[in-house]
Amino acid sequence: MDAYSQNELNAIRRELAGIINELESISTQLRRDFSGIGSEQCATVVSNVANQYRYVKKKLDYIDTSK
Repeated sequence: MDAYSQNELNAIRRELAGIINELESISTQLRRDFSGIGSEQCATVVSNVANQYRYVKKKLDYIDTSK
């Protein structure tokens, strides 16, 4: 993999990490700051989306860039 592609892959990884952190923060705030019907369910859905992004990032982390 050339240097440009490696940099692009690293940028995508960083962006995904930022998105994951933001989604987890939103989920935590929903659980903490809101109460009532649906707030826990909404927080759970946001957390599930974060987990999906985490899965994608994990797959990107396992890409062998030496080839």
